[in-house]
Amino acid sequence: MALTVTITRTTPLYPNGAFVQWDLSGAVDEGTYFFSLFRSGSSNGPWDEIMPATASAYSFMDRFPTPSVVGYQDPTQLSLARGFYYKVVCVPPAGFASQVDAVMEVEPTLEGKQRLIKRKILRDESLMLQRLNGVPVAVLKRRHWGTRCPKCFDKYTKESMRSNCTNCWGTTFVGGYFDPVMTFAKRGVTPNQVGMTAQGKAEIATTNVTMLDVPGLQDDDILVFLRDNKRFIVKRVLPTELQTVTVHQRLEVSELPRSDIIYRVQVDPFRTPRLF
Repeated sequence: MALTVTITRTTPLYPNGAFVQWDLSGAVDEGTYFFSLFRSGSSNGPWDEIMPATASAYSFMDRFPTPSVVGYQDPTQLSLARGFYYKVVCVPPAGFASQVDAVMEVEPTLEGKQRLIKRKILRDESLMLQRLNGVPVAVLKRRHWGTRCPKCFDKYTKESMRSNCTNCWGTTFVGGYFDPVMTFAKRGVTPNQVGMTAQGKAEIATTNVTMLDVPGLQDDDILVFLRDNKRFIVKRVLPTELQTVTVHQRLEVSELPRSDIIYRVQVDPFRTPRLF
């Protein structure tokens, strides 16, 4: 199966910008992948580069300038009425001769009234999370491609041989997780449940988390709640959809014990801008 890059999110966010996310599948080789992002008013171009070649990126927040300071050709939030396209170009470790790309329109499967309804839902939800029931959270997306960890990766079992490896944090890929994305989320009450481990009975703290559909999460991603530094691992993702398009996501998560190595992953909220 050939290497494929897929754009999984092209979501407008209040007040002015669009979040773009992509993923790799197929014959993913070991090494460093470089991604470039382009924007256009047509699926055929011409294309404007908005993110130069960046190593191991999986998302980009395209922030539009306010209408009072933009040029005639610059996109604004009003540009969403006419629509535009994004193109992701991926250069694998093999080099430029084998680069792959993908093109997607903003909200490609929604039209007219449904598109406006989704944007209204996203705007209301973002305001609710910021001002009422949400708290700041950092999203750590687990790496599924890149350079294998030279310290703990076993090429035969394809697993980490050290549970406390600070080079890959147990993911088998150098770095372990992508750069954090700062957003807001609503966390439910955390009831303790008794489960069985190799050492006997143990309390397991599980809860539900609600957040916007960006960034799109998967099992084993990490949520860091910045106010109390509690860290949760995603166990299940339950999206809420509008005509098959994800509006927001509800997560089933499990709290990690303070002894877990994930608490040693550094998260600096002051150096990473929030999505909204």
